Amino acid sequence: MDYRVSYEHSLKSAPDAFIVQVPSQLVEWIPDDIPRALLPEYITELILSRSPTMGKIRNLRVL
Repeated sequence: MDYRVSYEHSLKSAPDAFIVQVPSQLVEWIPDDIPRALLPEYITELILSRSPTMGKIRNLRVL
């Protein structure tokens, strides 16, 4: 499945300085068997694994 999300993130060089706000991003290829309660955690880990310069993600919302 595909989900549209919004979030803020920091860079690895400054993990506590959240400098980027992503208003909308499409995250693709999410398995159908992920429980809805675990979806934000799964998407966060997926985004971080795909973007090695990101430090932390906060305020993730599934749109």
